[in-house]
Amino acid sequence: MVKVLGIDPGTHRVGWGLIEGTVTKQRHLASGCIEVPPHTELGSYLQNLYSEITLLLKTHQPELVAIEKLFFQKNAKTAISVAQARGVILLAIVENNLPFVEYSPNTIKSVVAGNGQSDKKTIERMIRLLLGVDTANVDDTSDALAIAITGLIYTQKSQN
Repeated sequence: MVKVLGIDPGTHRVGWGLIEGTVTKQRHLASGCIEVPPHTELGSYLQNLYSEITLLLKTHQPELVAIEKLFFQKNAKTAISVAQARGVILLAIVENNLPFVEYSPNTIKSVVAGNGQSDKKTIERMIRLLLGVDTANVDDTSDALAIAITGLIYTQKSQN
């Protein structure tokens, strides 16, 4: 059994989900969302995010971290904010000597729902079916669990 932490980076909401399992069976261990008020000064936001991610890594001790790749966005300001958050998250992962993998949103949707164009509701429904966790109205947590499942499945398949 492999323990995987999935992270869904955002501008002021970062979802996370911890699972363990195999390709055929996964189990939910913990999940949540790191939230920072929208008008928080950038330095404080990044410092807080770094501290929270470091605490998650030390508390849950995953064997692998899976994170969503930055995808092209129409809003450059949002893309830059998400890129800054991803950089801080990746720094925390590397400083804790943990391996990490990155996946595009379409790859994650394809693995979890069978279709790379699936919508948020479909992903939520699949997380509920696969893990028995109700993540309704918590997109970031649902997405993070989907990222963790993708990381677990892809790494397990590549090792076999």
